[in-house]
Amino acid sequence: MTAAKHSDKRERLVDAARDLFHRRGYGETSLADIARESGVPVGNVYYYFKTKEDIAAAVIEQHRAHMAGIAQVAETRPTARARLLSMLDSLACDCDAIAHSGCPMGSLCVEFGKRDTALREEANRLLLRMIDWVERQFAGMGRTDARALAIQLVSTVQGASVLALAMRDPGILRQELARMKTVVEGLA
Repeated sequence: MTAAKHSDKRERLVDAARDLFHRRGYGETSLADIARESGVPVGNVYYYFKTKEDIAAAVIEQHRAHMAGIAQVAETRPTARARLLSMLDSLACDCDAIAHSGCPMGSLCVEFGKRDTALREEANRLLLRMIDWVERQFAGMGRTDARALAIQLVSTVQGASVLALAMRDPGILRQELARMKTVVEGLA
């Protein structure tokens, strides 16, 4: 098997797992579900991943890379304020999916937060990295309360994601993202 085919199947498995974990949850997704969704024979899954937890770790890494990409785009903005606004705009693109299935990262944190595994810490790092990045931006704006503001912003987005899912209303998340943008724009 060529390296490209190996990589393609592995990528398809991770993509399928990410989608299924988001839509159905980690606990409700089996290896057979992941194999079926990816088009990879179930017997071949073990060639790429020894356990479902190994696939989950790859999904968490994919989410980390996605957030790093959002931060990288934001880092091209000239000011900390503009970087925060860019990040909020990026999150606004997912409102419909979040209202249908929840925040992919937040959902993993909640689900793994109930399990005593190393994946709990890995999933939690997703949100902690986001808080740290947001804190650096607020600090770059000269805010001495940068950590508190970062926690407020991320918790507002996560809370609005939960409400948008519960009410099946992406407008809730859009409204809170717009409100957070107004808060950021108004900070001295």
